[in-house]
Amino acid sequence: MFPILHTPFTSDGEVDFDSLRRLVSHAGALAEGLVFPGFASEFWRLNGDEIAACAEIIVQTAPPHSRVILNVTPQASVTAVRQAREFEKLGAHALMVLPPFTVPAPVDLLERHLEEILGGVEIPWIVQDSAGLTGVSLDAQSLARLKSSRPLFSALKVDQVPTGPAISRYRAMPELADLSFIVGYSGVQMLDAVRRGAEGLMGGCGHLPEDRRMLTALLNGNGYGEFARLAPLLNFEMQTLELVIAVHKRLLYEAGVIATPLSRAPSRAMDEVHAEELRMHMNAVGRQ
Repeated sequence: MFPILHTPFTSDGEVDFDSLRRLVSHAGALAEGLVFPGFASEFWRLNGDEIAACAEIIVQTAPPHSRVILNVTPQASVTAVRQAREFEKLGAHALMVLPPFTVPAPVDLLERHLEEILGGVEIPWIVQDSAGLTGVSLDAQSLARLKSSRPLFSALKVDQVPTGPAISRYRAMPELADLSFIVGYSGVQMLDAVRRGAEGLMGGCGHLPEDRRMLTALLNGNGYGEFARLAPLLNFEMQTLELVIAVHKRLLYEAGVIATPLSRAPSRAMDEVHAEELRMHMNAVGRQ
């Protein structure tokens, strides 16, 4: 379990660092690792100083057993390399890298971008294959070359749709077969992904106990029932990225972990019909 930490905001739109500390403790008690910033963190709504301040708090607050994975999101190689080195200095246990997507780059330039970032650090790292979210597809041969030249490249987060066949394609390549494969996209296709070799889930923080039960059962080979019980909730939240964020923040707010369920404007909150449906889904998975 490697949940992406959400960014709590106050009612006037400032980052709520006290709520973030509570969230780190809450999620860290249930997960092997904590990830920040990701799409679920609303990284595009944060400036560089805010990301750095949040990252420092996460490193300082995370429980000893929980690995902190900091995600390099800048769209330019120069700024991405700088952020990767800053994250390493902060004490991250590993890095993740989101390839540029605002202006899609050719395959050779994407490979060079990853090479520059990851050649400058000495901790393990994950590449985020985020085609389902960004439309940018990674080239398997480029990843194979990176794996050969950078042994610390240890895992691939697969945010493709469909997820399972992408994992099968990567695992069929001898150069990539020993990577760990972590699934994003709220785990909507976790049943298929685990059967094809996925080993971890990188979703949100709002329903971690339920995610944990599902993932444990799937990895033990008898998880169809747990997956089937959770699947309607996952399909509900994955209608849009904004709904994913709103669902998880609402659940964390109701649990008393964060002080507000708000996002920075412009953002789209759940309406009352969605809120009622969320309650139905949570009741169905056993949370009152």
